[in-house]
Amino acid sequence: MATTLSLVSLGCARNEVDSEELAARFAAAGFELVADQTAAEVVVVNTCGFIEAAKAESVEELLGLADGSRTVIAAGCLAERYGAELAASLPEVAAVVGFDGYDDIAATVRRVLAGDRVPAPVPADRRRLLPVTPADRPAFDPGRAPWVPAARTRLSGSPLAPLKIASGCDRRCAFCAIPAFRGAFRSRFPDDLVREAAWLVGQGVKELFLVSEN
Repeated sequence: MATTLSLVSLGCARNEVDSEELAARFAAAGFELVADQTAAEVVVVNTCGFIEAAKAESVEELLGLADGSRTVIAAGCLAERYGAELAASLPEVAAVVGFDGYDDIAATVRRVLAGDRVPAPVPADRRRLLPVTPADRPAFDPGRAPWVPAARTRLSGSPLAPLKIASGCDRRCAFCAIPAFRGAFRSRFPDDLVREAAWLVGQGVKELFLVSEN
């Protein structure tokens, strides 16, 4: 029987896209995605780490879910920004996964379920690095129709959906920490965006809104 897993997405609409990309990875790895966190064996919380209120909400969500009846994994911006410090302060959370761990996140969850301890990421200034996305989108193959973004699985039936047009930011605003943990600016190719938009419309989406860090 497949392990049931639920995703909680906090913060901005960009995180919503990231969560749907993470969902695609888990589905491809054989996990059963469920909407009800109380019915899931594993809950992955895609946290926000921008402002103090968002950090507090993320910590509260993690603690509220980590009641011993399920395995809770912290991912997202808070996990990337604080890494090992977050893991040390929240021993109730089974693992903290940063952006560089997204490629292997399904395998990481299986390791945690098997009783392994997974080291938390050590935060680093990502402004000199390219931004990361939870899943690399496959190259377009014109011989494959219809186009399906294997890197994204919708988590709701909402008629509205975000479409991420870029990641990262090259600005160095003194009040903003996002470039330090999201990395440098990288735009997506227009044709890729059009194909993903068409796929979203095919999923019942009536309105798209464009999002990016910049």
